[in-house]
Amino acid sequence: MHRCAALFLLCLPGALAACRTSDLAAKNIVIGTTTLDQIEPGCGRRFVIALLGEPMQKIELGSDRELWTWGYRERESAGGARVLIIDNQPRTETSHAAYVEFDDGRVVRAWRD
Repeated sequence: MHRCAALFLLCLPGALAACRTSDLAAKNIVIGTTTLDQIEPGCGRRFVIALLGEPMQKIELGSDRELWTWGYRERESAGGARVLIIDNQPRTETSHAAYVEFDDGRVVRAWRD
């Protein structure tokens, strides 16, 4: 078997898992510090999308610089549960945002509020 074909077959399961992860992240995303720590300066746009899903907003900052934002909400019930099927308990909901700044398609920095 050709060496490139063998490499492709070795990488295929990881690529498929990344697709599934991306689909899940886009539907139910919580951006914690562990997730954000994976986004290092120099990473490309594809990596960020695979990790966080498509951004909510892309802002052009000029001269090949962009700022991508993701919004997410965190809910917690009075009992500490994160997911509720029946909404019969008091809860708090907090909105958050995560940001990734790019220069020429590469990450400059990533943070959340």
